[in-house]
Amino acid sequence: MVIFLSILVGSIVALFFPNVVLVLKPALQPSFAVTMLFVGMLVPPENVRLFLRQPTRPLLGLLAQYTIMPLTAFGVSLFFKDPVLRTGIVLVGCMPGAMASNVMTVLLKGDVILSVTMTTLATLACPLIIAFWLPLLTGTSVSVQVLPMIWNATWMVVLPVCVGITVRFRLKTVSHRFERVASTLASVAITLIILVVVAANRERLLGLSGALAVAMLAMNLTGYGLAFVVGTLFKWPKTQRRTLIIEVGMQNAGLGSVLALAHLGEAGAVPSAFYTALCVLTVSAALPLQKRFVSDF
Repeated sequence: MVIFLSILVGSIVALFFPNVVLVLKPALQPSFAVTMLFVGMLVPPENVRLFLRQPTRPLLGLLAQYTIMPLTAFGVSLFFKDPVLRTGIVLVGCMPGAMASNVMTVLLKGDVILSVTMTTLATLACPLIIAFWLPLLTGTSVSVQVLPMIWNATWMVVLPVCVGITVRFRLKTVSHRFERVASTLASVAITLIILVVVAANRERLLGLSGALAVAMLAMNLTGYGLAFVVGTLFKWPKTQRRTLIIEVGMQNAGLGSVLALAHLGEAGAVPSAFYTALCVLTVSAALPLQKRFVSDF
């Protein structure tokens, strides 16, 4: 409940006092990388061995993500007439999993290695996915700068997690106090991310229509629901099914905002700006119900 309220209150503060919040922006990426280092140290060695025996699961998850979300986004976009807005909605569905999904996986006791692997693969595949789905579903095309995406995913997520896992192998076990510290850092990182996102996209968020807000919420919840169905059909363990739900529903719409602004203008960037904050809020809403969430999903 604490993190959900922190994100909610922080979002309101960022909306009305963006300049105060944007002072924190330079600290966002380094603090996230440090958080992912601690996240890697939370991964037990037996989880690594189990993952290595099931190398196809990230690929299945990637296939599910990049089928569910683009098609769901396309279905939602059909309720709007503006072609730019429709393209902006579909673009959200073509985004890779948000890096914040790795942190939420920790907080909701999912499979961290699966989460990081899916996020990395989805980021690498994103330009191809955009090149395939966007012309097919909207008749438009968007160019993507591949190398910056790969570099950000590498230094902020992959490298810190790998170092953390290596340290954990050496330590064998970690104390409960360390786990609490790592979880607290994860919570702070998530809150910082959402504060900066809301502050940076204030103008676009204030111009959001009620219809678009409802449509994007429906898209987000549908993504979670279909991911649960797919994970069940795959007969994945609950921790990995939970991870799939998070990865599919939490799109890197921050990247979508950048691409939409460059190619579609302000109107096309509104769906991404809203979805970035929305997916963090909806996942964090599960935290107050964590025991039931973990048990059922």
